[in-house]
Amino acid sequence: MSKSRSEGFPFAKIVVFLAAAFGIGVGLCGLDYLLASANIGKSTEEFGVGPLDSVSILVMLFSAAGLALVLLAWLIAAIFRSFHSGSEGDELQKLFGSESRNEDEKPR
Repeated sequence: MSKSRSEGFPFAKIVVFLAAAFGIGVGLCGLDYLLASANIGKSTEEFGVGPLDSVSILVMLFSAAGLALVLLAWLIAAIFRSFHSGSEGDELQKLFGSESRNEDEKPR
């Protein structure tokens, strides 16, 4: 038997998580900039390093690398799935409506 969509690898959930982590990293950069504008924790040099710079850079780098790898794996999995689906993948999915509904019954 074939696996249903819900039993597959959760690529979409991982992408959402990594995108949120990337957004948090960007937010940490903004927070560090806000702290620097109030002269909190930033050196007086033009390109000084603040307290959150290293954390935000690491979060953004790891989440961006993870996003790239997961999206690449998702693409490769979709390609392999399309070649190996056979007749099972050719069936159309019914998104709306159920099979138990009578033909005489009209949708509202």
